[in-house]
Amino acid sequence: MDTELPAHLWSLVKPRIVTLLCVTGAFSLLAAGGASAATLAGFVVAGACVAASAAAWNCWYDRKLDRHMERTADRPLPSGRLDHRVAAAFATALLLVGTALGLALLPLRSVVYMLLGFAAYVGLYTVALKRRHWLGVVLGGSAGSFPVLAGWSAVRPLTVEPVLMALVVFAWTPAHAWALAYVYRDEFASVDVPTLPVVVSTARVQRGIRYAVWSTVATVAAVGGFAGPPYAATAVVGSALFVLGFRPFLRVGTERAAVRAFFTSNLFLAVLFGAWGAGGVVPGMAPWSSLLALATVPALFVGMWTAQPSLRGVPASVGGEWRPVTDRLSAGVAAFRLRLSGEHERPRKGE
Repeated sequence: MDTELPAHLWSLVKPRIVTLLCVTGAFSLLAAGGASAATLAGFVVAGACVAASAAAWNCWYDRKLDRHMERTADRPLPSGRLDHRVAAAFATALLLVGTALGLALLPLRSVVYMLLGFAAYVGLYTVALKRRHWLGVVLGGSAGSFPVLAGWSAVRPLTVEPVLMALVVFAWTPAHAWALAYVYRDEFASVDVPTLPVVVSTARVQRGIRYAVWSTVATVAAVGGFAGPPYAATAVVGSALFVLGFRPFLRVGTERAAVRAFFTSNLFLAVLFGAWGAGGVVPGMAPWSSLLALATVPALFVGMWTAQPSLRGVPASVGGEWRPVTDRLSAGVAAFRLRLSGEHERPRKGE
């Protein structure tokens, strides 16, 4: 038996992506009012299997493309360490197990949304758009929205609130994905994958990301009319920090700033969904949830920025988090002093 086989199969499922999808789906279930431990566990396992299958099929389909990219060439499939037939069988088994488990433990509508997410990632993004158009990330971003709908519908039928939260993920995806693609743009260009940072200038990438960032903030704000106090407080603080995290890239367009933006986007989505889910299962949080958000959310962001996570050996830029605030304060103080000076020098009547 190949002792490395479990590690090879594990690499196919893209654990970090699957974890993020499980977080959004599980917290959506909690935001809907929560469910029994068995239902929650069944949802997470079923959703993880379906999402992992989608990731594995993505790796299978891209195996020849991945041979020509430094970032992916050493993966088990493109390097030849894992037979593509084994990978296909594994991906199929994950999909069957996830679907069967979901049908046994969850409402049919929840399983349908899981499978729509699978179809969006594998069919719409991986096969139809990734190699053909820069809009692949935008339209393929719908795949990340479906776990939100699946989680909520595991408890009760959809309302406006979960649909808006699904739109938050849809709006968030381009800024997140283009920040990552900017760091790896040379590798994508080498295999003719037309992601936005490959086909347009840095200035246009900055413009596209700016639109995505502010679209995300606007959609996050729209949810505030339906969600509880924990979400509202986190949305206000988190959105400001989300914008600050992207600001260096929007100003200077460096790879280090893009790395910072990418990890900022991950943290923002995680804390936002965490607060949303908490509001659904812990009533009476209004008196202290705002204070908790004010204390913990900035600490998480500043701690992450200070840690300088890296991509492709490029560390995230650090420093200047509060420069927009201090710049405005300095300008206000200068204007106030100038006004006082003008008032002092103005001649009095009769002089």
